[in-house]
Amino acid sequence: MLAADKLQLQSALKQQATALKEKEFQLHHTNLMTVGTQAAMLTACNITMLIEFQPPLWSSDFSASPAALLYLPRLVKFLYYTCNVYALCCNIIVVSSTTVLAVLGTSLALRGPDGSMIVATEGLYAERARIFSKFGKGLVGTISAAFFACFLILHWETALVASSMCLYTAREIFRFYSRVKKTFDFDENTEAIDLNSLFTGAANIVAQPSDLFNRAMQRANGLREGGRTRDEETNSFLNNL
Repeated sequence: MLAADKLQLQSALKQQATALKEKEFQLHHTNLMTVGTQAAMLTACNITMLIEFQPPLWSSDFSASPAALLYLPRLVKFLYYTCNVYALCCNIIVVSSTTVLAVLGTSLALRGPDGSMIVATEGLYAERARIFSKFGKGLVGTISAAFFACFLILHWETALVASSMCLYTAREIFRFYSRVKKTFDFDENTEAIDLNSLFTGAANIVAQPSDLFNRAMQRANGLREGGRTRDEETNSFLNNL
């Protein structure tokens, strides 16, 4: 009787842990889709800046300038197009990456073998940092292209004011990111809540986990070396109920 009650309790815990993993998967999926949408909007902006905008020729304006300044317009154009194309490529990478993760991750989580929800969730979380980094680089490239475009379009006094606004925008974005990151930062190795132990060890009701499930457990618990085993953690959790 006690063994049956314990097995029922373990099964209920595993179901609740699976539900929590599903919520985590939905959260990562929503965040990635939001970033992908913003990257798509920036991609359209970069394409417009690349195709529609035609910088004027400055050779006549610098005809009376020293020889060292004759290459300044070409240098500004070079920096403008370089930053714009770099931002365009980064944003396209973000859009394609989020699309692939959304399609393949959802398919694996819903139709994959046992433990697929963990694999899909951990996969989205692992790719999150790379995608956010590419999105940030694309944003920096877009602002940089706007900075150099000010000197290509406007007169020097107006260009100084407009470019100062671009620098102020970049500074505020960086300050806000640093402040928010510091507020919500935590140590994932020591402070993060890990529910993967509920799927293994004494709480696992699956007789033979699949290879996909085992790989997910090895990846999720790769930072636990030197600590308690998963069975000890699970038994300690059950004894405290």
